[in-house]
Amino acid sequence: MDARIIKDIRYYEKKRIDYKGQFDGILGNVYCATDDTMYIGQRIARKLNEFGFESGEYDHLYIVFSADLDDNEICESDVHHDTRIRTFIYGLNPSAFNLLTNDEKIRKVRDITFKVLRWSCKADEFKTQTINNVATLIEIFDRSLIIKYKSKETRLFRIDLSFQIRPLDEKSKLIVEYTNKQDDIMYSDVIDLHYYEDLYVLIDRITLKDGFIHFQPKKNYLAEMTSKQYIIPLIGIEINKMKKITATNTA
Repeated sequence: MDARIIKDIRYYEKKRIDYKGQFDGILGNVYCATDDTMYIGQRIARKLNEFGFESGEYDHLYIVFSADLDDNEICESDVHHDTRIRTFIYGLNPSAFNLLTNDEKIRKVRDITFKVLRWSCKADEFKTQTINNVATLIEIFDRSLIIKYKSKETRLFRIDLSFQIRPLDEKSKLIVEYTNKQDDIMYSDVIDLHYYEDLYVLIDRITLKDGFIHFQPKKNYLAEMTSKQYIIPLIGIEINKMKKITATNTA
């Protein structure tokens, strides 16, 4: 089977014997997560995806926090429900984790994610370097990390679409950049997204016509239902209403 490019990283936890109440296995019951915890893995996975990181037969990586292992111990689960998913158990003391501040918890989860990624491909120097590169970018930009999505280029223009996963609030951001090659002027705009995943069905193709950048969605039921979540459908943008960024041909 051809190697897949990683798509998502998710966090789970193992139920303690003394735990009482409902338990769904998602991080946040035994281990007190932050509002941003689940998006840490998404940012890391999607930046790796941008770099074409081949994760093997799987494209989803699950990290399960557990008090059954020694702190910082990593092992791969021997339970395989789906070949697209690879699950790793990470030893972490819940009491110590829950005493951390939110910022410390975020950093801890980030560090754990990169430790597991490096451990999973420790024999591959190229993959390890790609992981290290993404770790550096996450360290610098954190929630403001920009992830490239799609581009269209001709002799006359270039259109670049990128996104951010919840950089400021509960909205993710679509970043649209248009470069007119005839005068080297760039225009930019930012559009709110309910979920960054909406991009993958709402913007399948990009076209330029009569001063408008048009977004063409996929032709399926999911795209139709997703578009209904937006008061103004994500169909495109008028270039003249975009912000002029720079003119590189000025002396």
